[in-house]
Amino acid sequence: MFHSPFQRKLLNIKERLFPSEMYLEEAIAFVNRLPNDIQVHWQRDGKFIIGEITDGDHSYLTQAKSAKELVEMVNDVVYSVYGVKQKYFRILGENKYYPNPEEFEKLNNAAIDKEEMNFIKQVVQPASI
Repeated sequence: MFHSPFQRKLLNIKERLFPSEMYLEEAIAFVNRLPNDIQVHWQRDGKFIIGEITDGDHSYLTQAKSAKELVEMVNDVVYSVYGVKQKYFRILGENKYYPNPEEFEKLNNAAIDKEEMNFIKQVVQPASI
């Protein structure tokens, strides 16, 4: 399920107040379930950047106001689509998809209206929970 930034904040507060059990094996299983790379076709629409995420035969849409926020939103969508539980988002924070620095620079350049890029999963196995 996809959550707005406000909903994520509420869920984070709830998790801090009422923590639930987390398991290292489950976190590692989520990491291994995620695809190695995804494609993101993006374009600017006024003050927003619209991103179409493609993973094999599936496509998903997201939007953001900045390049950094788009990277975060892309990761949130992929985590949600692959069933990563909200309580693991913070722990798996090092296991995210990023464009290479050259592609990120294009995304940050307001003069470029649209582009297609690969996001590669950067994997850091969680040491402990």
